[in-house]
Amino acid sequence: MSAYLDHAASSPLRPEALDAMLPWFSEQHANPTASHRRGRRARQALDEARGVLAEATGFTRGEVVFTGGGTESDNLAIGRGRPAGTIIVGATEHPAVLEPAVRQGAHVVPVDRNGIVHPEAVAELVTDETQVVSVMAVNNETGVEQPIADIAAAVHAIAPEALVHSDAVQALPWLDLSTAAAGVDMLSITGHKIGGPQGVGAVVVRDGKMPDPMLVGGGQERDRRAGTQNVAGIIGFAAAVQASLDDRSERLARIDRLATRLLDGLTDQIDGIHPTVDRAARVPGIVHICIPGITSEPLLFLLDEQSLACSAASSCASGAQGASHVLDAMGVDASATAPLRLSLGWSTTDADIDSALAIIPPAVARLRDGNRSTT
Repeated sequence: MSAYLDHAASSPLRPEALDAMLPWFSEQHANPTASHRRGRRARQALDEARGVLAEATGFTRGEVVFTGGGTESDNLAIGRGRPAGTIIVGATEHPAVLEPAVRQGAHVVPVDRNGIVHPEAVAELVTDETQVVSVMAVNNETGVEQPIADIAAAVHAIAPEALVHSDAVQALPWLDLSTAAAGVDMLSITGHKIGGPQGVGAVVVRDGKMPDPMLVGGGQERDRRAGTQNVAGIIGFAAAVQASLDDRSERLARIDRLATRLLDGLTDQIDGIHPTVDRAARVPGIVHICIPGITSEPLLFLLDEQSLACSAASSCASGAQGASHVLDAMGVDASATAPLRLSLGWSTTDADIDSALAIIPPAVARLRDGNRSTT
């Protein structure tokens, strides 16, 4: 038995992405800034990729800026050298947003027990001096969806010139961002959460609202992000996004069914287990649970021994696996429970759920028995 339930960390490469990329590693290889025919073909491929990402986000082609991934996109959106008190972020943001914001004296908005940032809580902190407000569309640990369209409206009603940004890295596989992110000025997205390659992403920015570039000196991306573009990676990214758009309805229904079966099966077999957030508050692909009486580190060790890939916190979090600023902000005491994130994606099957239901309950029972024998 084995199962991969860590799509929120990195989703397996879709075959559509691999097929699209392969020619650009050999016969199609060219620098898109070159003036010859091969270079023009590479530029055309990048433009076609921009079109796919524009369709997926509700922006235009010219508003898509390719980057090296979600972290760079988040850092670019937050910016550097902003005066203290001019940035507002949610307490459960990804570190790629939270750290550069807090270092610049950002206001941090608290969340409710489900980890939701409420628009009125954001509005209380907005002033004429506010420059950037950043609230992620879907939390990377709990899968909670944020009301970012309502937050954007609340911010712009008070500070029309403020830039509203959303880290949509985890949202891209699940939400129609053209609707969910209506009114947002900047979105960060990346390839490897949706079945594209690692190391490629984009920040999409409403025309005329681009922050100062972090990388300069090459003129690429219309002077918004210098550096030769990763043509093969970008093409694979766009192919994965297009595949995700094409199968969205079927995939969402299938993953919702699988996630429900997983949560219900674990609840039936493990005493005291409970979902960390309400089902209605999260996207289908992330099931976050708390298991009392044990801790995460030994549980993850036992699960890995059985070839079940999952996690306890964000794969980008530093320190112990169980440490989570997200759970702390939600008021969850993780010291007496084992947080577990089981994340599904495009390749998840019934067999993966069967394996998880066969592996996790015995591992929990083994740890609980061991704890009782030592007390």
